[in-house]
Amino acid sequence: MKKATAALVFFALGIATLASAQVNFTNYVALGDSLTAGYASGGLAKFYQEHSYPAILARQFGMASFQQPLVSDPGIAPVLKLQRLIDPQTGTLAPLLVPSGTTPGQPINATYQGIYNNLAIPGAKTGDLLTKTGDIGKVQRGEIDPNTIMYDIVLRFPKIPGTNITGTAVAQAIAAKPTFLSVWIGNNDVLGAALAAVPIDGVTMTPVATFQQQYRTLLATLRSQLPNTKMVVANIPNVTAIPFVTTIKPYVFTPQGQKVYLLADSGPLTDNDYVTLQASSLIAQGYGIPGTGKLLPDGGIVNGQFVPGVVLRAAEAAAINARIAQLNQIIAEEAAAVGAPVLDVNSIFNEILAHGYMLGGIKLTAAFLTGGIFSYDGVHPQRLGYALVANEFVKRINSAFGARVPQVNLQKYLEGTETTTTVMASQVQIDPGAFNSTLQLFVPQTGKPQRPVIRRHLRPEVPGGGRPLRP
Repeated sequence: MKKATAALVFFALGIATLASAQVNFTNYVALGDSLTAGYASGGLAKFYQEHSYPAILARQFGMASFQQPLVSDPGIAPVLKLQRLIDPQTGTLAPLLVPSGTTPGQPINATYQGIYNNLAIPGAKTGDLLTKTGDIGKVQRGEIDPNTIMYDIVLRFPKIPGTNITGTAVAQAIAAKPTFLSVWIGNNDVLGAALAAVPIDGVTMTPVATFQQQYRTLLATLRSQLPNTKMVVANIPNVTAIPFVTTIKPYVFTPQGQKVYLLADSGPLTDNDYVTLQASSLIAQGYGIPGTGKLLPDGGIVNGQFVPGVVLRAAEAAAINARIAQLNQIIAEEAAAVGAPVLDVNSIFNEILAHGYMLGGIKLTAAFLTGGIFSYDGVHPQRLGYALVANEFVKRINSAFGARVPQVNLQKYLEGTETTTTVMASQVQIDPGAFNSTLQLFVPQTGKPQRPVIRRHLRPEVPGGGRPLRP
């Protein structure tokens, strides 16, 4: 009996070793958007990029070199910094976030002759990986186009060197001949609806049919051209639960302690509505405060142009969440079709929201400034957050492929963590222009704010469609 048991154990170990040996991590390439690029605190900067989840994974894989489109500090755009905790004029607690510089950083290794291992493009939607290209020559000539700067920095080649192949992200990933590939895309197909506080199909949210066609084409193309490459994909987290959306409360308190709800173009807010971080500077100027005559902008279509708002109604949040569920179902189905395991980031994030994440006796949460996971833009993780994501990728890779990639030592990321202050995050004030570059990057169709804003309310079927209703 003992001999039989020993034989079974030996056989099981042999199978595990064989499965692990079948995973080749020597040439790892990552496709995605800002969450894969290591974008944080409103900018792309080396300080964060060196701890992007693909860079951390590469170190866990034992790769000697992992090339990324690094940008010198303070980044593009200059990343946010916490300038103060106390208002010097009033002596009250008023955290202030401002850009860390006035002059953007510059690409560091733009002359690298090969294709980057990290091909993630901040601001990219799923379809952009299939169609858009970049040209580093524009940047080198001083032609900085905010609409294409990230593509110019990451993709660099209109045509892949030595070929006549258009240098899209997917084409470059295939040309790099990776032995292992990660794909985390789709976040920006819904994120704009949360950042601009207006869910409109085809404007701030990608239509379901369009996303399905694009995502299917992306994975099918990768699989057909890289039949032997192991691949893992990740899905879309709940963008209505990020600190950018949840930090500012829909009410204020009078000096007498009375709770007063803020006012927006479409009427008073309720406990179920959200106010984005973009509203912090407006509220400080009296917008939304009853009696001032100043209303918080809802956002919508103004004179045929899309204008962002700062108020996300409960029905709109529900519409965004419904769209996320639809897109994640597509991701699951298309990933299964090509044999790629899925990292369920949505469930992981929801678990953190509900229970936090214990690390070395410290409870990490999704709270702004105090939680330890998110950076100063309230949208993207900071270095500790990206390390946490990398560790979840390691767990999924090991379970799916029988690999033995060592887990990330998250403890060391607790040291020097910048978002561990014990401040009242809901009192934060953000430089009025700090989010302009973020909105332009993630909601490129945004126009200049105008008043009054005429809100186009949602149709009753919004959880499935997200279309605006004519007034």
